[in-house]
Amino acid sequence: MNGVQTYRNPRLVHVFDKLGMIENFGTGIPRTIESYKNYDVKPEFKATENFFFVTLPNINYLKNESTTDPITDPITYLGLEIMKALKLNPGISTIKLTELIQANMPFVNRDMIKNELKRNLTTYVEHRGSNKAGGYYLKSKNN
Repeated sequence: MNGVQTYRNPRLVHVFDKLGMIENFGTGIPRTIESYKNYDVKPEFKATENFFFVTLPNINYLKNESTTDPITDPITYLGLEIMKALKLNPGISTIKLTELIQANMPFVNRDMIKNELKRNLTTYVEHRGSNKAGGYYLKSKNN
């Protein structure tokens, strides 16, 4: 690929984005290898004519540790925070939404909120109005 960024698997890109592992500098493979340097298991990379396969061993499973609880995971929790804020403030913009959520989650930025709205909350949240003056609302149960 010679440093050219393409998305063959948008779902995998979404997972890596949620884990905060997306960069635009083509450093994914070296970073992946580096993250396994202190473990006996290593990631496996296989390139064929049509596909590129990566197998990432679960280090937590091998160490017999529990994985992150999805309810307390900050990224998963962000969706819940967004929905709580929209329930109390229907029609709010992403700018105001970011300000509200940063009170409890200071690491959150507007792009993270927009991504969460676009990727994970479309079943529950809708945008009404223009891009400039509109806002986000929880969908009614009838939709």
